[in-house]
This record gives sequence, C-alpha cells and structure tokens, in this order.
Amino acid sequence: MSLEAVVAGVSHQQPVRRELTHRAAVAEVFVTSLAARDGGGYLAGAQLPRMHAYYGDHTGTPARLHDPLLVMETARQASIALSHEFFGAPLDSAFLVRTFNGAGVAGVGWECTPEPTNLVLSVDVPRVHRQAGAVCGLDMVLEISCPAGPIMTVDGSFSWTSPDRWSRLRGAFRRSLGLPVAVGPEVAAAPVSPGTVGRENRRNVIVGAARPDGSAVVLPLAVDPLHPFLFDHRLDHVPGSVLLEAARQSAVTLLGANPQLLAVASRFDRFAELDLPTECRAEVTARTGDRVTVRCVIGQEGTAAEIDLTFLGPV
Repeated sequence: MSLEAVVAGVSHQQPVRRELTHRAAVAEVFVTSLAARDGGGYLAGAQLPRMHAYYGDHTGTPARLHDPLLVMETARQASIALSHEFFGAPLDSAFLVRTFNGAGVAGVGWECTPEPTNLVLSVDVPRVHRQAGAVCGLDMVLEISCPAGPIMTVDGSFSWTSPDRWSRLRGAFRRSLGLPVAVGPEVAAAPVSPGTVGRENRRNVIVGAARPDGSAVVLPLAVDPLHPFLFDHRLDHVPGSVLLEAARQSAVTLLGANPQLLAVASRFDRFAELDLPTECRAEVTARTGDRVTVRCVIGQEGTAAEIDLTFLGPV
C-alpha cells in the first residue's frame, strides 16, 4: 500500500509551487503536498530523486544511499512552505536559521531503489516566535518516514523578516566588518581533487587544500556562487547548504574515508560573507562503537557556524 493511502492528506503527484520553497528551479522542489494534520500539527509529502547531480554525486558507500543532507534539504523546503501556507509568512520574506539538526535512523530506508522514494513528513511546532504580536518565526520538528519506515528526525529554529529589514540587517552587519554594503568579488580557494572529499564531479567540491592544526585539519572554502543547486538563486552571503557541505567534505578529508553520514547538529551564529576568506576546522570529538563524530567550526572574522557530523561505519 502506498504511503499516501496510509496517511490521508499526503500526495506525491507533483511538486508544490516553487515560490513556497524559495527555489528558482522547479526541478529542485522535492516537496509534493502540504496539509493540516487531524488532531494538530501538519503533514507534508515529498519525493527524493533517484539520482541528483549534487546530492547523488558520491563515492564509496554513500553512492548507493540517499544523502541525509538531501532529506534535510527536503525538511527545510517543507518548513518554509508550511510557514507560508499556515503561518502567514509573506512570500517575499527572507529566512534566518538559528539551528538545523538531523538524526538519522540506520537501516534499509536509506538505500536507493529503482523507484523514486516517497516521504511523509509529520510536523509539530513546539514554539511560535512573535514580535509585536505578529508571528515571525517557528521551532519545528519533522518526523520523516519512507515506505521502509522512519529514516530521520529533523528539527530547527528559524525566523523570517521583510526585504527592507533584511537589507538593513545585512548592511549593518557588513559595516561592522568594515565592508561596503554592496558585496564585492567573491574570495574562494582553489578546489581540491574531487576524490579526496568523496565526490566525482569537481563542480561539487566546496573546499580547498587542507593544512594540519594539531589533531584537526583546516580547509579554506572554495565557494562557487554560480553552482546551479547551492546557488539556485542569487544570494548575498554563503548559504547554510554550502556550510554544511563544507563541513562534510572537511570531515571526510580528516577521516581519510567516505563513510555514511547519519546525523547533523548545526548552529548558525552569524552571516558568512562571499567576499571574505572562510575556513572550516574539523576535529574528531567522539568515537562510540561504530560511530564517529567530527566537530566543524566555520570561521570568518569569528565563528559563523558550528556543525557536528556523526558517521556510521569503520573509519
């Protein structure tokens, strides 16, 4: 029996309107339906592509599995779309993410199959943020399942603001760094060979050459603002998707292997600018059984983000 037959209100027939997910390309919209859930909360349907030029470009074990960052991107799209559909966020809002976490459930649900993988996202909103009485942000928890069962829980805290306020916020932050309001030419390192970071396509490499720092490694970011997925539309800063991938590629470099990513815990403290050099410092912080956790600190004139990645398998 299909997932949509099991969960009333969920459909996988076509993507939702792209503006609801803040994507420019229809092909990059993974969410397929939105609905209020009987008894409270919300539901979303989504479909994972069988192959994707960015999320499907991996070597080793991850090459035959769905990418956890793809599932988290799907959760991100669903969160934004639900904010517009049910909480009154204007379509031209700019979103600011404070935390974004994903805890995967190991199992066969991650395996790519000959058929597209349909997902059901069951969404709860434990906290609504308000400013001057108006809703301006949410904390969300999304329980995500596929036909094989639960695969990941994603949670995050985010807010939205108007284009005018976003411009003032960005201008003030850039002036605090001694930068002009207008973003200048990007500063990026030369990307390393794709095989060293678990990729096949050089276009998907996000980091430059590593240097040792005690038990850690430090890698400069190799940001390509013309990347067709990571920069699906024009942005005035380095987006969280790039920071997450930079952390993963830094961790793979440190581990010297490309094991299965299972969990992500991230906190975003400040903007990362395109026209300043950015580095990621990666260090192993825990080894428990068959799991290893790598902490990645994204630095640029201070700490922009902290990202913990937990991998499954011998490394």
